[in-house]
Amino acid sequence: MPAKPKIVILCSSYAPFMSGAEFFIKETTKQLQDNYDFVVLTARFKKQLAKEEQQDGCLVRRMGFGLPFGLDKFYFMIFSPWLVIKLKPAIAHGVMESYAGVALIILRWFNKKIPLILTLQCGDLDHPKKQKKIPKWLWRKIHTTPDYITAISSFLGQRAERLRASNKNISIIPNGFDVNELPLKEKVVEKRIVCAARLSWEKGIEYLITAVAEIKKIYPNAHLVLAGDGPEKEKIQGLVEKLGLADSVFFKGFLPHRDALKEISQGEVFVCPSLAEGLGNVFLEGQACGTPVIGTNVGGIPDIIQDGFNGLLIQPKNSQAITEAIIKIFSDKNLAQHLTRNATATVQKFAWPNIVSQVNDLYKHLCKKVLLY
Repeated sequence: MPAKPKIVILCSSYAPFMSGAEFFIKETTKQLQDNYDFVVLTARFKKQLAKEEQQDGCLVRRMGFGLPFGLDKFYFMIFSPWLVIKLKPAIAHGVMESYAGVALIILRWFNKKIPLILTLQCGDLDHPKKQKKIPKWLWRKIHTTPDYITAISSFLGQRAERLRASNKNISIIPNGFDVNELPLKEKVVEKRIVCAARLSWEKGIEYLITAVAEIKKIYPNAHLVLAGDGPEKEKIQGLVEKLGLADSVFFKGFLPHRDALKEISQGEVFVCPSLAEGLGNVFLEGQACGTPVIGTNVGGIPDIIQDGFNGLLIQPKNSQAITEAIIKIFSDKNLAQHLTRNATATVQKFAWPNIVSQVNDLYKHLCKKVLLY
């Protein structure tokens, strides 16, 4: 029996630190393990984490020493290319632009043969703070070095084109959603607004808090459940106190994924007023839970929400627009049912087997072209 093609996946973060990019890797390796020999290279972050272990159909190798302040990410970025060369894979696949993207640049300098794929996941790289950290020429190099780019949204694909990546080698392959993880439909709590998000600047939570204060003037029993944690928590709590909403905004903190889905399922509406978003899988989760969703017209969110069809799209940084959209759903049960009914087909389109099949097509294409060395 011929050996399976080896694919090395590079990502600065992986299990147990799981978000959209990490779930993409997990599902890809788990579902395609019979076709390929996967190795995932990642940063170690904590000394307690094993340097090497089998997980979800692949070998995970954590690089670094468990150093503080995320320093292992830099160790991963600099030294993972050398390990890739030693492993002699058929394909090297970087996931997320920054650290993995730079690792691919270094790899290309020292090896011209290994086909390189980069999966774009980050929706907040246009923020001025991020742009100051990495010069534009390096962002361009990150996007022009790989042989193929996959982007999780049209927005990220278009950004790659602006950075001079060849549009002939850009594919839109979104992150998927595991429909098997859905909890049983919870009883909806009347006038409950739910937001499951990291409490950070790019989620625009302060605009939602301001909207809740206005909504309560019309619906006194309206309240907000916030599932998530992050650096903006104290600032948001201060705004809640200032607006007299302490009895109407409930901070649940970070929740396990299934518990977060239960909270979403209990909402009469799900809202996340993002200022930046690579794709926005949480809107898929809201749709899958049968909860009407409201999102902003930024990043990859329009790839999921079609305004008035399977959710409502509003402009970012606009508390009044949030207020009006929530009131529209609260006051029109027919609209709410229309949105949730149409969302069912959207969720199926993003089911993981459909997504992984597209990744497999790209792998097969490259494996046919590669000359083993």
